Parts: sequence; C-alpha cells; structure tokens
Amino acid sequence: MKQTNGHVRIWGIIPAAGMGRRMGGPKQSLAFRGSTMAGVITRTVLDARVHGVVVVTRTELVDRVQLPDDSRVHLVINDDADSEMIDSIRLGLARLDKLGAASHDGVLEVPADMPTLTAETCRACMDVYRTHPQRIVIATYQGKRGHPIIFPFSLRSTIDELDGGLRMLPQRLPERVIPVAVDDAGVRHDIDTARDFDDLSGEG
Repeated sequence: MKQTNGHVRIWGIIPAAGMGRRMGGPKQSLAFRGSTMAGVITRTVLDARVHGVVVVTRTELVDRVQLPDDSRVHLVINDDADSEMIDSIRLGLARLDKLGAASHDGVLEVPADMPTLTAETCRACMDVYRTHPQRIVIATYQGKRGHPIIFPFSLRSTIDELDGGLRMLPQRLPERVIPVAVDDAGVRHDIDTARDFDDLSGEG
C-alpha cells in the first residue's frame, strides 16, 4: 500500500575506500569530468537533493578525491586495507546514526566507481522511496539491477548481519524490493579496470 510521507529524509553513502587492486591503484581519485570519479558521483548525489551524504575513504585519499565543498558532505575514514565495501557502508551508517538519521529515513548507496550515473536517476529512485518508505528501491537498466539502491535506515541491524555485500540485502528481503526502470546505462556502468576507465575517455 502506498503511503506518502513528505518528511522522509534521504541520505547518501558513497563507499570510496577500496584499494583498486584490479585497477592497479585507487580508482576513486582518477581524474574525470574536471574532478575525480569520487568527486563527480558525490556531486551527482548532492544534485539529487539528498539531506546529506557520507563519503567513506582512506586517509591518503582525502585530499586527492576532491570532494565538493558542501556542508552536506560528511567524511568517514576507513584505513583497513582488508575491509570490504560492506564495511565502509556500515561505517557510513554509524555516522548517519550520529547525524540523527531516523528509522524511516532512506539511505541511498552508490559506489564511487560509478561516475556516469545521473542525478535524474537518483531522484527517480528517491521519489519512489518517499512513496514507499519501508521498501528497498533499486534502479534497473534494460531489466538488470544496478545502483543506486535505497533502503530504510531501520535495516541497519540487518545489514550488520549480512555475510556478503549489500547485494545480499534484497536477496534476504525480496518481498520488499521495488525495481525502478530508468534509461541510464550509468546504473550498471562501474569502473573496475584500466580498460574500463579508458573507455570513459570520451566522457571525461
């Protein structure tokens, strides 16, 4: 059943602490569109009008990722080289807790290596979440799931229990998933290798 709640806030989490082993170095700090991959996707999420965004990165990358100078940006450090992306997401959720995120607030997650995702796609998913604030909203492109994913902050304890990555959340709670079809290839366009990044040369 639909429920409209104009008071639901949506926060962003951008994991940007990966070692970039397949890339051969930290991909989140690579130059793209006048900034970096992490800087561009952070600006995209801000342009989608989130209440705030937590960027989780490593100490050595803080100055290199060129985050936007915006009061809505909150930085969290994850210097554990052995951690996985889900660990950065958990750190982001802990910061949101300190920032006062409510149980019905939404959390929009998108990795730092998806710089071609559009703000319009994020807003489309956010609109659906505001109408269904207890569901898990996932953007899809040509029938395949990608990012962003938006989930209720109340699922933090469930995320703490996941054995795998965040992809396990919709598998754990399939009845709560709402796919949002968009015409945005950036939903599935993550950059893992040097060749992937070279393919962006016409866009950067």
